[in-house]
Amino acid sequence: MIDKNTLLNKYSDNLSNSPNRNAYLRHAQAFLDNTGGLDKAYIDAYIATLRKRYSPGTVNLAFRVIRRLYAVNGLPWEYRRGEAPVIKQRDEYRPQLSQGIIETMIRAARLGRLLNDEQCFLALSTTYGLRRGELNLRPGDVDLKSNAIYVATLKFGRERYHLIPPQIRPAIEAHDFGRRYGMATLSVIFNRILIKATRGQLKAPHLGWHSIRRAVFQGLIRNGVDLLAARAFMRWKSAAGDMAMPARYYGNVVVGLATEAPVLDEAKGDEEIFAKHPFLPFWR
Repeated sequence: MIDKNTLLNKYSDNLSNSPNRNAYLRHAQAFLDNTGGLDKAYIDAYIATLRKRYSPGTVNLAFRVIRRLYAVNGLPWEYRRGEAPVIKQRDEYRPQLSQGIIETMIRAARLGRLLNDEQCFLALSTTYGLRRGELNLRPGDVDLKSNAIYVATLKFGRERYHLIPPQIRPAIEAHDFGRRYGMATLSVIFNRILIKATRGQLKAPHLGWHSIRRAVFQGLIRNGVDLLAARAFMRWKSAAGDMAMPARYYGNVVVGLATEAPVLDEAKGDEEIFAKHPFLPFWR
């Protein structure tokens, strides 16, 4: 019988050292702690249990972590392509903040009504559409000399560098990136910003940092940003189907001379994005 600690340790050894590794490890640990075996029937039973407690997106993420756990350990994977848990339209409630509300939140920051961490997280969210777990940048992820940040994505997306536009640089410079924030705290910070900005008038349930992320993507497309460029900017995982090969070529790293900064090569496309960005003008 395979030792479950051995499976987890090998999975851990194959994870990158990013802010998201603990989240992936928790999903893998939870599966190994709560399953009676490793056959497909046990995975099905575990996923069925998760469906009763968590959102479709969380269930889908857990399934993909388990799939990776099996792949790393060379275990047989009995699912065919396309058999991952499906997130149905009726299962999801995806609220998106209006441009007017986001403009009001940014105005609250510019008027000094937000704390430094609130202002920084709002700037990162409204500029790059960071997910909640991606807001916890580390000091090494922020390179003010190269004027760039590095984002280690969640949900197996593409990690990449981003340029820091001048509009939000003061907010980034004022923040202490050595301080760590838990997921629950980040949600509390979002709610505090919303309450301060709207004077308590907007307390809709299910709102969060993703409500801004959706608005950033829609705003980019509405302003004429190419779909592949928008996908790369939002750090989504590779496209599938007819879009797979174009997305792969679009996402290739640009190789320059040794004297050139790779950070700028990676992020240079952001300047075109910033020119059509829906929310950066509000930070001026």
